[in-house]
Amino acid sequence: MLVRLALIVAAVGSLVAVRAPASVRLAPAAPERESTPRHVTSDVWTCHVEPCNQFYPSMIIAMATAKAGEAPDVPSELPTLEQIKVEIKTIEQSLGDPDGWLYVMVKAPKDDTPIKVTIECPDVMDPSTFKGVLKSRGATYGVAPKIRWKYKELSRVRQPLPVNVVFKVQLDGGEVEEDVQTCTLHTINDCPYLHLSPPDENGQMTAHNISFLFASYVNEDHPWVDQILKQAIDSRTIENFTGYQAGSVDEVLKQVFAVWNVLQQRGITYSDISRVSSREDRVPSQHVRFLDESFDMKQANCVDGSVLMASVLRKIGIDTFLMLTPKHCYIGFFTDANREHMVGLETTMMGQARKEEFERTKKLRALLGDETTFDQASVASFDGALGVGTKNLEADIQKMTSGEFLYLQVLINEARDQGIRAIPYVRPEQKEALPGMPAELTPEQIAEIERKAEEARQAELLKQLQDLHIPKDKVRKTPPKQE
Repeated sequence: MLVRLALIVAAVGSLVAVRAPASVRLAPAAPERESTPRHVTSDVWTCHVEPCNQFYPSMIIAMATAKAGEAPDVPSELPTLEQIKVEIKTIEQSLGDPDGWLYVMVKAPKDDTPIKVTIECPDVMDPSTFKGVLKSRGATYGVAPKIRWKYKELSRVRQPLPVNVVFKVQLDGGEVEEDVQTCTLHTINDCPYLHLSPPDENGQMTAHNISFLFASYVNEDHPWVDQILKQAIDSRTIENFTGYQAGSVDEVLKQVFAVWNVLQQRGITYSDISRVSSREDRVPSQHVRFLDESFDMKQANCVDGSVLMASVLRKIGIDTFLMLTPKHCYIGFFTDANREHMVGLETTMMGQARKEEFERTKKLRALLGDETTFDQASVASFDGALGVGTKNLEADIQKMTSGEFLYLQVLINEARDQGIRAIPYVRPEQKEALPGMPAELTPEQIAEIERKAEEARQAELLKQLQDLHIPKDKVRKTPPKQE
């Protein structure tokens, strides 16, 4: 019944620049208990929530309008959408939403049995109902009502919590039978990147690479993107953003640097924070910050920094992609409109030149003879990030083309064409103060606190400089090189 994940996995060939297997068969594993409980209320029907009794708001929103793409241009190990549908029909008859994640499996007690299935979970959906007929006695049907998701509520979930899903089934106008399944509702920041099937009779599992869902965190329409572009122009790093209109690689790189420079002015640094508090072994996920969260915390892990850069670059017309490897993610972009040349950009090197740090240590660096300006340091870090990113890109593309699993080049343009939506920005709600904690500060109050803190830091730095005595007798010249 469940074809949504398989459908997208089949379409993933259109999401990558060079096709690579998006699913593999793993070696036999030790027998394990089925991780998705099958609740049985009778000998007639069972209820199911996929994947693995988990609700991932990011997946639900991103794939709300996802559709299968055209067949890959080169042979692929992936089944086509038509093959998937045929295989499903040989196993069961499907009723309702063919892409449903919540469904019941029911065995028809007789020919032409009327059935009504209702699924309720007030936290994430409105009551969703399907009415139909089970045609053949003894046949097994998968019945999935079209879920009426509360997308706005899903986008507000910031902490995982358990939720109860109520399944109600009525057969042939008889008594309504009910079952409750407790599931985990993940935060909107949790992005699943792998889906492991339950072990089969031989102990083998199929691993599906769904890390292309990271593309849903690229949001070119985020309101903070315009602030970044405005700051770049105000700082005179660049006159305007024209994308590929100039037809020059240098102009493209200047525009990308202008964005990079603003992020360093804002003090964004690399932070390896990716662990989630609620983890499902068969559907591992990673915590991904939104643009405003990265700015507020001035921190970004490899995925955070990549989706941040990709969001801004897409806004100015630069064709971007995410390069995903088993343990890393970085951004790449094409330097021309025809996609003839591409480069990688290692966003974990962001923050090597922070303007605030340069201003704070300006006098100390002058005493030490360091005349490097912030702009010079920013250019050097950008050049280094390009060098490292492009070198890694060349190696990772070769691994991907050779068929190594978990290497994906997710083209954001194609992801959008396939219906992978950007998770929309939702303004955080005003939080009530906890007992014993101060109320949430206004932006003006925060600015005043930061101003006073900066004055205190400057005063402390001045005192340190006044007390600083460099022992010049300890300084030695570098010995001349021997011929």
